[in-house]
Amino acid sequence: MNTFVPLRWKLSLPLLVVGLFAAACSSAPEAKPPTVVQEEEDAGSTGGGEDSGTVDAGGDAGSVTPGTDGGGDAGPTDGGSDAGTSDGGSDAGPVIPVPADGGTTVTSTLSGRLTEAGSPYRVVGDANGVVTIPKGQVLTVEPGVILDFRGRPEVTEADVDSSAPASVMNHQKGRVEVRVYGAIHVQGTAQKPVLLTSTNPYGWWGVNFYGQGSVGDGHPSFEHMVFEKVRKNQYNGDRDWTRGALWAYYPGPVTIAHSVFRDNVASAHCAALDLMYTDGSRIEDTLFEDNRVIDIDRFGQPGTYAMSGGGSVCITHGRNSVVRGSTFRDNGVEAYRGYLTTALEPRPLLTFPNPQNIVDLGGGGAIHYFQPDNDLLENNLFEGNFVAQGPGSAIYVEHLGARAVTLKGNRFVNNRGGAGGVIVCNRGSGTADLVLATNNVFTGNTLNGQPASNMTGDCGTVAQ
Repeated sequence: MNTFVPLRWKLSLPLLVVGLFAAACSSAPEAKPPTVVQEEEDAGSTGGGEDSGTVDAGGDAGSVTPGTDGGGDAGPTDGGSDAGTSDGGSDAGPVIPVPADGGTTVTSTLSGRLTEAGSPYRVVGDANGVVTIPKGQVLTVEPGVILDFRGRPEVTEADVDSSAPASVMNHQKGRVEVRVYGAIHVQGTAQKPVLLTSTNPYGWWGVNFYGQGSVGDGHPSFEHMVFEKVRKNQYNGDRDWTRGALWAYYPGPVTIAHSVFRDNVASAHCAALDLMYTDGSRIEDTLFEDNRVIDIDRFGQPGTYAMSGGGSVCITHGRNSVVRGSTFRDNGVEAYRGYLTTALEPRPLLTFPNPQNIVDLGGGGAIHYFQPDNDLLENNLFEGNFVAQGPGSAIYVEHLGARAVTLKGNRFVNNRGGAGGVIVCNRGSGTADLVLATNNVFTGNTLNGQPASNMTGDCGTVAQ
């Protein structure tokens, strides 16, 4: 195993696959754009396979059952060994225990105002493991609220293929997913942050937006929250949206401030957050720590590569985003070639065009930009992020034009990569693609154990 992987991180590797599947592996939005754009009042079906099911986005708010006792059904409060761990130190954000008793059970829909008095909210989901914020309704989460997306742990535990007990496709059922068609406002405070977590030992499926289908009831905002233990780790399976614990496919501004994203896992891109097609989004004073993209491409063939990226954040097809005063620490990208081996494999720094016709080439231990437009990175700390044997230990910027991203006052410390520099830029116009202020600081960054270049790639830069 690669030494970049923390010892406390555990992963069940897939069994070797013996079939032949000919396809280049790419998660490019260009190659496969999001197709779920719900225009109707009824959210309908996303075609997400057995676990996704059909969502009724009607006005039934009666599925929130106040005052029910979570009791022994609450599951383990430590999240289980497979849900990862957090050292709980001051740098990792607040430690908020989930009470074993009391609270409110939530089944098919979430809307209205969630209060600390009704907390913790035990989110079970419907028969398909889905809970919906319906079109035309607003969910407001008040300070001190705990949302425990526990789903049905007994179903998750029982979901094991007896012929392949070590397969990464086990433990997929029974995990709950939030689908947003209305509005969501998480309104914690510094003294009483909101916690979104899971006591299911195998985590939950995160929060997913659906483009125009999620517009019209107020722009989403998340302030003073802790968002953790998402496991979007279904590989080559039938469940949709394997990128971004918070997948904000939303054609407007998304606000995230004074928050913590920790211990989230995705199997494609963007372990913690994907701002897709957003305009004017803002991330401020937020910690991204110990998030992982762990791409096990079971169907990989010789000559194809699993080009995952964005160990914590992706900004995809967006514009006018601001990431300011935030910390990206110990996030990473790992790619396995499950078809051939269970060992880490090199992920070469390709260019486009290439024989595999891969467009979205991937990389970036902390952030992956794809088609950025007038974005700003200012006064952030990037520390200890990595791409195991891959490009862009901190940031990967791809497919961009003039002055697409401006970097000011950022610090890059002890980031580790296997190809390129701390920042890798691919498919630029070759002119002034990036604006690099002179007050960015690079210290102790390495490439395969040797000092790393600050930036590599084909993008032109201009100083500011």
